Amino acid sequence: AAAASAASLSARRTTPRERPARAAMSAAVAHAGGSSEDLSTLVDLDALQGELDGALGQVDMWVARRELSIKEAVLEHKDTMVAAEELKVELREKEETSVVASRELRRRRAGEQADLDGLREEATQLRELGKGLPEELQTSREHVHFERTELERETAALAGDEMVKAQVLQAHHSAVDLYRRRLGLRFEIGEDQEFRFFFRLVDPADHEREFMVAVRVKDEGGYEVVDCAPEVEVAALLEACNRTDNLSGFVRGVRMAFRSLVAAEEMPGLTSHAVAANGAADVAPPADVYSTTSVASIGDMLEMLPLQ
Repeated sequence: AAAASAASLSARRTTPRERPARAAMSAAVAHAGGSSEDLSTLVDLDALQGELDGALGQVDMWVARRELSIKEAVLEHKDTMVAAEELKVELREKEETSVVASRELRRRRAGEQADLDGLREEATQLRELGKGLPEELQTSREHVHFERTELERETAALAGDEMVKAQVLQAHHSAVDLYRRRLGLRFEIGEDQEFRFFFRLVDPADHEREFMVAVRVKDEGGYEVVDCAPEVEVAALLEACNRTDNLSGFVRGVRMAFRSLVAAEEMPGLTSHAVAANGAADVAPPADVYSTTSVASIGDMLEMLPLQ
């Protein structure tokens, strides 16, 4: 009865985890076949229950630690999976970037290869062109030598022409100076492109007194008088000048007319014929002044005179 009571008590107090241990203990007690006294002597049920409870607590603590370890491992695994996923995304992005970079690199290499092929083609063409350079260089040298020779010849010819022009100009200047010294004659070109002739050494009382006549070339040809100071009759002289195209004779005739005017002022009682004859006699210049062999004509000199 005691054994049955103890087994019943043990059965009531046991949990599913304790039942195997309780069953083993009951078997040991039944095998002993003893009475309640023998059971009490053999087993201290309370102590045994305390040991079993302690062992059960240790088992529970181990189970709790294992469950915590498993939860931590699960969390760590999740973190590892997240990191792995992030790494996978990063690697995928790097792969895409690498693909784009690889395509760009291939494109650049293709372009550089095309440029290189073009340069090689140009080098080949230059080598082909370079084969004929010596002959072309020799031809160019000969052409340059010919051009230099022609230039030197033309320069020498121009120098000769310039010398001739300088001599002609000097002759004209000499003639102008001769007119100025012997007749007191100087020339100017006015604002309206008229020729102005100024005479000195006409009035014996005032050698510096100037007389002036201005003529202009007409569009239809010939000359016309645009000014005369003092006024003298020059219509006949102008008509003869236009008929013979002798401007030098016109200038000589005008000077004689100015001299006749001065003579008339000096001798008012003389007739006009006598005044003209006297004036012509007084102002007749030396033959060399109007000689075409000693000085240029006034018409030719006008072409060489600078604008005043």
